[in-house]
Amino acid sequence: MDGEYDKIGKVEAKISEWLRAKFLKERLLFSEMAELVLESLKPLSGYFNGTAEGETALLTLASRMFNDCEGAKHLLLWGLPDQAQLVIRDIIECTLLFRLFLQKPKTAKKWLINLAEYQPGDVYVKLLELGVDAKEYSLYGPLSHEGHSNLLASLSHVQEKEVEQGMLCTVHFGSARTPETEYFVQQNFLMLLFLIHIALKEPLAELYYRHSKSDVFEVWYRKVDNLIPRLESLTDEITAKPAFGTSKVDPNIQELVMKKMRIEEFKRRLAGGGKLL
Repeated sequence: MDGEYDKIGKVEAKISEWLRAKFLKERLLFSEMAELVLESLKPLSGYFNGTAEGETALLTLASRMFNDCEGAKHLLLWGLPDQAQLVIRDIIECTLLFRLFLQKPKTAKKWLINLAEYQPGDVYVKLLELGVDAKEYSLYGPLSHEGHSNLLASLSHVQEKEVEQGMLCTVHFGSARTPETEYFVQQNFLMLLFLIHIALKEPLAELYYRHSKSDVFEVWYRKVDNLIPRLESLTDEITAKPAFGTSKVDPNIQELVMKKMRIEEFKRRLAGGGKLL
């Protein structure tokens, strides 16, 4: 049995060694955002007169949202960006429902007690009717497409290089340690950070504002605002990188990668004319 533990230890040590100097800015931003998320949820640790069931539904949903963020982060750091996209998509669904429950507590009660399910598209339409602009929904379509078994959802582990005999195609099993995979990891980190920041800036801020003192809320909200320049800078840094570094890749694969990542669309969505939100 000790030998099996040794094998596990060696594999985990290799992964830790690879991660030690990777994605430091992304990991730091994530940690700071996660701390702010947990602080914003403190009011949900108790019950409030007349809204106990609604608050319980929000807490349950917030827990799923937070754990999705942690799960996506770990998948990304293991070099599995395609698999992380499924979890990132669920963060959008949680955020949409969280917005709806804040506006209509009776809906939260129905979700909690009757196991009611709400389709993301229907929730988005309902939020529009309530005057809520759920920005996160703009990412739902692309993530839904790539959540299925197709080539665009598998490109981070396909590597093509030009050799004397032509093009050499390498398909990686398990987490990959290639520049191409790193590129996809960073792109998905941007989506993850973007979604967390939206949640902090809007639905979680609304929740925290309702149940905290104004001066406490203002301190917290300034911390959320202070993340914007760093997130914008990281966005410019990552999206300026080529997908394949200096290696020569089949043009068809390159075209598919650019289609998948939607670089210009992502920049426009994230920057919004110089402002993140």
